[in-house]
Amino acid sequence: MIYEIRTYTIKVGTVQEYYEKFHEAFDERQKLSRMIGIFNTEIGDLNRVMHIWEYDNAGHREETRAKSLTFDWWPPPIGDLLVSQTTKIVTTPPFRPEPRLGNNGGVYEVRTYTLFPGTTKDVLAKWTDAIEAREKLSPLAALFMSESGPLNEWIHIWAYDDLNHRAEIRKKSRELPNWPPGSRPFLVSQNNEIWVPGPYSLMH
Repeated sequence: MIYEIRTYTIKVGTVQEYYEKFHEAFDERQKLSRMIGIFNTEIGDLNRVMHIWEYDNAGHREETRAKSLTFDWWPPPIGDLLVSQTTKIVTTPPFRPEPRLGNNGGVYEVRTYTLFPGTTKDVLAKWTDAIEAREKLSPLAALFMSESGPLNEWIHIWAYDDLNHRAEIRKKSRELPNWPPGSRPFLVSQNNEIWVPGPYSLMH
């Protein structure tokens, strides 16, 4: 399984309009392949919407995207709202092979670490040893490793009830003997944002 993360910067004040217009095509597009998550930024660079699409493999992605363009309902009528867009193809680790769907929490923290080249396997080993204890506090909603687009990215998405819950859990996590999981020597940079799920996101 692979996942595509598409992030759109949209015009100021148009998040609700974006959701409404995209929803016009959502049900039909889901029949081709699933968009498992749609979110907008709450803290971080604002006026952005993130889609997470699920595909069997790269060939399935290309086939599905080509097929979608044969329908008059795709793409949805959102072009006039877009400022810019980025995309990346990502894979998942053995300990979280698929993102958690369903009701995970009201806010999602998306932490993106850029790793030194060639160190993904080292970070994977550190996390594999530590993640079980950390998940007893709150769920790891998804973990992605970049395959195309910006490389050497380690993207972990945590679900919380709200920002107070996040602060409480992060405080408790520092009391764990193996958290953070010893990956700091492999990190070039870190980025952190808070996103909220859209009205028809399968991750919510």
